[in-house]
Amino acid sequence: MSVIEQAEEYIKHRPYGSVFSFGQLVAKLSVPKDTLSHALSTLESRKRVVRLERGLWHRPKETRFGTVGPKPEVVASVLAAERHAYILPAGAAALNALGWSSQMSLGHSYISTKRIEPVVFGKLSVGFRYSRAFEELIKKLEGTNAKEKEYAATLWVALEYLGEQEAHNKAGLIRESFERLSVRTRNKLLIAITNGKLRWATAILGE
Repeated sequence: MSVIEQAEEYIKHRPYGSVFSFGQLVAKLSVPKDTLSHALSTLESRKRVVRLERGLWHRPKETRFGTVGPKPEVVASVLAAERHAYILPAGAAALNALGWSSQMSLGHSYISTKRIEPVVFGKLSVGFRYSRAFEELIKKLEGTNAKEKEYAATLWVALEYLGEQEAHNKAGLIRESFERLSVRTRNKLLIAITNGKLRWATAILGE
């Protein structure tokens, strides 16, 4: 098969709405990058794929309402793997994930340990905010299992979003979430908070 045929075959076997990187496709097909780049451009002209940004592609689905874009969480997941970044939903989405609020975020905003440009597709916009403090937090949480790390990091993101005054109004919920973590992870999170921009939260956590 030609490189175009190989690429098209790969895309056909991915579900509609899926997102993949140029690097993933290179590794899968083991073909020259220049040839693959040309193949993807050809497939884009045939509307088999859509380029979301440099090195990021999407298999669109055509409906009577138009082209359906990718899910923001799928975009974030692929970018996290591709850029070796740690990415979590930011703002109200963090509160919602912890059960502190039923409010849904109006936009699609993420916090990241790497600088990533926004991804825009039609009316969909997925934004990424780099935070050095968040990057330091993730380093301090190394050694914890993936689930606890995500939960602890989400707790930090939620505290940052709330701010000191509003956080005191949710002190009971915050403490309850904190106590769901293992002692080891709680200690790591406390060290990060005590030495960082959220040091005010130590009073809420009761340590």
